[in-house]
Amino acid sequence: MKEWYAGLAQREKLIVTVGAALVALLLIYALLWDPLASRATSLQQSVTEQSALHAWMQDAAAEAQRLRAVGGGTGVNGGRSMLSVVDQTAKSAKLMGAVKRIQPEGAELVRVTLEQAAFDDLMLWLGTLQRSYAIDVADLSIDRLDAGRVSARLALRRSGT
Repeated sequence: MKEWYAGLAQREKLIVTVGAALVALLLIYALLWDPLASRATSLQQSVTEQSALHAWMQDAAAEAQRLRAVGGGTGVNGGRSMLSVVDQTAKSAKLMGAVKRIQPEGAELVRVTLEQAAFDDLMLWLGTLQRSYAIDVADLSIDRLDAGRVSARLALRRSGT
């Protein structure tokens, strides 16, 4: 290679040297600079998005704390008693025919007795109570009957009490 280069004319040596320098610069750009610049841009965008998400989460947490403080546990239920929430949601869950008894025990506990209730409807109703009204199952006893039907006795309590 040295012999070949030494055998070139002065003008050809200049062209080869300049071409080699340009190829080296292009390789440095393509293999080092461009990937690093792209990654830096990507990371900056990610930081911006994460900062926005963090700010939103802080606002949501502050709002949740404010609602807990103002609502005293009734904010989710719209100020309604637990008894009325349980009764209304049982009707909308197609369980009113199976509900034999709804008995309040103070402001934070309701006992419910169901007979011949569809198991799937019962589970969906309990999920709705927990998810939408912050009412959890404190105690549950289910007896299997036939064809997806059950009798159940349960105690429902507001979450956090």
